[in-house]
Amino acid sequence: MTTRTHVLLLVVLSLAVAPAASAQDPLPELSLEDLMQLDSGRVFGASLRTQPVTEAPSSVSFVTAEEIARYGYRSLAEILNGVRGLYVTNDRNFSFLGARGFGKPGAYNSRILLLVNGHRVNDNVFGQAEIGPEFGLDPALFERVEIIRGPGSALYGDSAVFAVVNVITKAGEALGPAAVAADAGSLGTRMLRGTAGRRFSHDVRVALAGTYEASDGVGRLYFPAFDSPATNNGIASGLDGERVAQFYTQVSVGHFTFTGAYGSRRRDVPTASFGTLFNEQQSHEETTDRHTLADLEYTRPIVDKGHVTLRASYDRFSYDGTYPFAGADQNAPALVGRNSVVGARWSLAGRVTRTLPARQVLTVGAEFIDNIQQEQDFGYINPTIPVLAVSRSSTQRAFYLDDQLKLRPWLIFNGGVRYDRYARFDPLTPRVGVIVAPSPTQSFKYLYGRAFRAPNEYEQDSYYFGDTVAGLQPETIDTHELVWERYPADWVRTSVSGYWYDAHRLITLVPAVGTFLETTYVNSGHVRARGLEFETQMRLSHGVESIASYTLQRARDTETDMALANSPAQMGKLRVSVRALPRASSLALEVLVLGSRRSLAGATLPTVVTANLTAIVPLTRTLNLTGSLRNLFDESYADPASDAHREDLVPQNGRTLRIGVRVKLPSH
Repeated sequence: MTTRTHVLLLVVLSLAVAPAASAQDPLPELSLEDLMQLDSGRVFGASLRTQPVTEAPSSVSFVTAEEIARYGYRSLAEILNGVRGLYVTNDRNFSFLGARGFGKPGAYNSRILLLVNGHRVNDNVFGQAEIGPEFGLDPALFERVEIIRGPGSALYGDSAVFAVVNVITKAGEALGPAAVAADAGSLGTRMLRGTAGRRFSHDVRVALAGTYEASDGVGRLYFPAFDSPATNNGIASGLDGERVAQFYTQVSVGHFTFTGAYGSRRRDVPTASFGTLFNEQQSHEETTDRHTLADLEYTRPIVDKGHVTLRASYDRFSYDGTYPFAGADQNAPALVGRNSVVGARWSLAGRVTRTLPARQVLTVGAEFIDNIQQEQDFGYINPTIPVLAVSRSSTQRAFYLDDQLKLRPWLIFNGGVRYDRYARFDPLTPRVGVIVAPSPTQSFKYLYGRAFRAPNEYEQDSYYFGDTVAGLQPETIDTHELVWERYPADWVRTSVSGYWYDAHRLITLVPAVGTFLETTYVNSGHVRARGLEFETQMRLSHGVESIASYTLQRARDTETDMALANSPAQMGKLRVSVRALPRASSLALEVLVLGSRRSLAGATLPTVVTANLTAIVPLTRTLNLTGSLRNLFDESYADPASDAHREDLVPQNGRTLRIGVRVKLPSH
């Protein structure tokens, strides 16, 4: 850690702590109900109903729309990277989320469940939760992001292994009057966004938004693994660009809400992954991801304090990748491969939540998913040589029950179970929670849950990996957690959680002679982990807010007794913002400390400290100026690469600057 980094941390810590000692006018006293809504918040995704975080059978964090704007977050990945216990790595194509010590390079986030307004958006071919610009939604449209830690399969089924991330989007007037935002910055970055939201009557609300963003990327990237004259001395030139287009709409009429979204991301890939040619300038490596979501939800109260929710949804995911390989001889043109994937599904879901006598809340639900398309195609172009064409379909059914019972005013019991039915297996996943609240401002939780991840369509592709993958079984994880939360005043929140888990039958890629890719997937991984997470959040006088967290974790492979790759033993995070500035401006600083990790090849990466600074200056009532510096002190660092790469480490961006404006258009 450099001297300037130490100085930065001391300054930030002083800024966070000093006002607490000198504050003369803390926030006014609030009622318990207001306190829960303001400081502890309310969460939906933990039990599929809105409830105080203190009563939720999970360890929960959330990031609000105000925080997203204040800290200048430009993707879901940036939002999650600032949350306690989570960390994001990037291979200059996709962003990967690590949680509770598990962040295997190239795992494509299939052990994290991603929701939009409570609806699953992981695709049905790779099971992937895409969190970078490829996600398909602009963070400016988020009302809040809920992070529900631990196993969530008792409610959600597949992929809810380490966490559930629920993105709640803005509706109607929450999006605000018509506005246009634009910015430009380092690496040839430029962005244009238009938004409009309005409530036309008590029962009709409409929101519309569109975003276009582009970046030229880093012009010259150096990769030591390709450092030879034949491969441009390891320099990839002009192969880091990106183009993003996103559209969003939400229409609410009475008890009905329709949400529609479409996103497309095209990415130039400079890393020569999967054995492709390095620095190929003509038919270079390129990927395109597209997401379509159409969701119709009907929610209606029923008698005796309950409600019924019905949902019909359509999701479509497509992926196209261009991969240049060496020709038959040195002078032959590149042999270009084209990989295409299409996954589409219809889903129907319904649930009933009802308050029963004896302070009991019962939720019963069912879900049906029809995977109408699960297609994988690969072949060569120019000349056309088809290699693989797989077209499949499948269905899934599930039933679940969740029950909360207040045995005493200070004692809450929560129990739930879900049954999922696939063609070859039918996992049953339970959860149990006991919450003790000895006072209105303090709670203790014991939480247990089991979760599973079913083998996805890619892992079960017998052409690539041989016939043995037909026998793959779901992964399972058993997690225990203890949580302490305390709210000693109306301006501070503290929480401590300790967890330990045992993950069995992890689906692992191993060598296999005779298969097309010389590899196959087997149920052989076994990981044990334990960890501690601490967090303090303060809302002080003079518009100062801060949140600090520290994570200590250890995740090990039981067969080798080694720490997992890309698994930092320690993490620290600090966010500090000041809003009581001239013209109601705001200044927000984020400091992220990521402990040492090891790469897949066994190299040790040093501790990395990065900082981000964002300022918002209202020039007039309708015009805001924004500025954001990422990697403020130009820290040089890299993330571990996956086994799809020849290099062991992938370099990350240095300092970047973005300047923008937001203009509210006149209303008529």
